[in-house]
Amino acid sequence: MEHPHQPDPQPPSPPGGPGSIIPARDIGADQAGQERRLVDHLTAEKITAVRHAFYTAAAKAIFALQNGQRLSSEQLFVTVHAQAARAWWDRVDEEITGKRLTCDHALRRMRSWARHYLTGEPPAARPGTLFDHALAHAARIAARDFLTDSGHLLTQHLINQAATTTPATAAPVDHDHPGLVTPAPPASTVAGP
Repeated sequence: MEHPHQPDPQPPSPPGGPGSIIPARDIGADQAGQERRLVDHLTAEKITAVRHAFYTAAAKAIFALQNGQRLSSEQLFVTVHAQAARAWWDRVDEEITGKRLTCDHALRRMRSWARHYLTGEPPAARPGTLFDHALAHAARIAARDFLTDSGHLLTQHLINQAATTTPATAAPVDHDHPGLVTPAPPASTVAGP
């Protein structure tokens, strides 16, 4: 017979629950997975934002044309810039979904292409009109903006990677004297397992 004031026995906690022990390699893999998902999420958000910016700019230009209004140079620039920016980010999306690359790899690959586009393109064989130069200028600005935005995403990726990994060669800290750092022993004197 059970005593009425005795607590109920606790059921065993599920694997991965509050009372379980997770091996260190699983924690590292989980943190790496979280930081990878963060970069995936930020990249997907950027792709969506660029597509919406293009849809908005194109809709405004079409609305103006359908109502018999003249397109201003600003409207045209915004639309061409949005179209060129979307082209860069759509290529990132193609690399991720079509070739099954990770987001950071796809971003690095497209950044290489954007740098080549900005620096390695040969000059035009014949002179263009002012309109041609304006369109090319908008495309170059879109490539520079792509480099800037993708650079921020890759920087965030590296910051997250650095936060989830701790270097094995870090010097131990003396907790009795927090300002004093004890030098790491030479590799030859460390006992192996």
